[in-house]
Amino acid sequence: MEPDVRWHHGHTLAAGQVAEFKVWAELVRQSMGGLHIFLPLRDMGIDGVVHRLSDGSYSAVQVKARTSLTPVGQVHITVTASSLMDDQALVVATLVDGEDLGQFVLVVDEATFRTLAAHDTVEGREYLTAAFELHSGGDSRWAPYLVARERLAERFGTAAVAEIARVDEGAAAGVDRGREGFLGEMEVVRRLAEAESLNLFRPFPDLETVEVLARHISSHRFLGLQVKTVGWDEAHLENRVYVRRSSFRTSPSTFICVVGWNRDLGRFEDDCLFIPSVELSDVARVEGEWMMLELVPGAMRHRRTDRYRVSLLSLGQTVESILA
Repeated sequence: MEPDVRWHHGHTLAAGQVAEFKVWAELVRQSMGGLHIFLPLRDMGIDGVVHRLSDGSYSAVQVKARTSLTPVGQVHITVTASSLMDDQALVVATLVDGEDLGQFVLVVDEATFRTLAAHDTVEGREYLTAAFELHSGGDSRWAPYLVARERLAERFGTAAVAEIARVDEGAAAGVDRGREGFLGEMEVVRRLAEAESLNLFRPFPDLETVEVLARHISSHRFLGLQVKTVGWDEAHLENRVYVRRSSFRTSPSTFICVVGWNRDLGRFEDDCLFIPSVELSDVARVEGEWMMLELVPGAMRHRRTDRYRVSLLSLGQTVESILA
C-alpha cells in the first residue's frame, strides 16, 4: 500500500498513540471486559498493562506500529535495543490500516523479539528490526507469533466475564463521597510516586477492584491497590468502609488501602490501613451484599485492623519493599 501522507514525520508520536488505543479497544471489545487496561501515569517504557480478570494476571505491553508497508509488502518494526528491558513483557506490533489495525498482529515477548530480530548498530546505538507479512503460515521466523486481529484477545488467554456492577456506597447526606474518593486515590498516587523504583498505572475506565497499579522497574512485579477514603467532620463522624462482595476480586497481589480525610482541617491522617485483599474477609463484617470495616470515629484505628496500620508518609517504601 502507498504511504499514508497524513502521518508525516512530525506526527509519528500521534500515530503511535492511535495504534495503542486501537489495540486497547480491540482487547476490551473482544474480551467483553475480561481484559482491563491500565495506562501509565509516567512514561517509563511500558505503554500499558493488560489485566486478565479471570485469574488476576498482569501483562506489561509495548505497542509498536507502522502506517504503511514496505515496497515488498512487509511491516517493518524497528526499536532500540535499550528500550527492551523486561524479557516477559509483550511487544504488540501492528499496521495501522486506515481506521483499523492490520489483519494480523505480531505478539511476542521481548526476549524472543530480541533473539529473532535483525540487529544493526548506527552511531554506536543498537537497533532491532522485525519484518513480517500480514498473513498466517509460511516459513517466516515471525509466523508463530502472528495473530489474526479478531483473535487478539485470545492471545492474552481471556474469556468474557459478566459485567462488573458499579459500587454505590450510600453517600452520607451532605458529603460528596465521589470527590473524597478521588482525593484519596490521588494522595495514594502521590505517596507511591515518591518511590523511584515504582512505575504507576491507572485503569481506564475504572471498573474493577484495582484502582492504582504499581510495577517495580527492576523485579517487574505488580501490586494493585483499591483505595478507600473515610472522611469526618463535626457533623459526620461515622467511619465505615464498604466493599461490595459480588464485584470484589481477591488476589495475593491486591491490597486495600484506607486513608482518612479530616474535612475540618482539609488534610489526610498520618496513618493509613494497608490490608491484603485475601485477608479482608477476616476483619470485615458481612452485611448482606457488603463487607464492612468499622473504624473509631475521627481516627484510623480499630482493634481488628490495628495490625494493618502503616504510615501514609512511608506508603511508597512499604510497596517498594514488597515488590523488590
